Amino acid sequence: MRIGTWERALADYLRAMESVVFSFGEADCALFAAGAVLAMTGNDPAKAFRGRYKSHASAVRALRQIGAGDLESTIDSLFEVKPPAFAQRGDLVWEGESVGVCIGADALFVGEEEGRSGLVRIARAAWLKAWTVG
Repeated sequence: MRIGTWERALADYLRAMESVVFSFGEADCALFAAGAVLAMTGNDPAKAFRGRYKSHASAVRALRQIGAGDLESTIDSLFEVKPPAFAQRGDLVWEGESVGVCIGADALFVGEEEGRSGLVRIARAAWLKAWTVG
């Protein structure tokens, strides 16, 4: 369930993440999305994963050992799936390789764009799946 001030909490979280630089286990797509969920609900869906990986290989191992096998399946096990067309602000979205946070017609993802690492906007047309948060 989202807290009463979730919109402000999400906006504050996203503002704080504006200068994030990708780093496995610290600032990757999964932890970015989980941080947004934590801000909006007070619950951390990545609690069991924090501090458990520092590379792509160790992230894959953690998802197999703690999660549901891979990132998409793990998120499926935690949130209700919905078509991307019905994603609302604050919901999580999938673009095929990573998870992001819906902010309206676009979603924010942690990644690289034009040679810089940080938050990247991806339009709704590229989303393959969405999950309801709260």
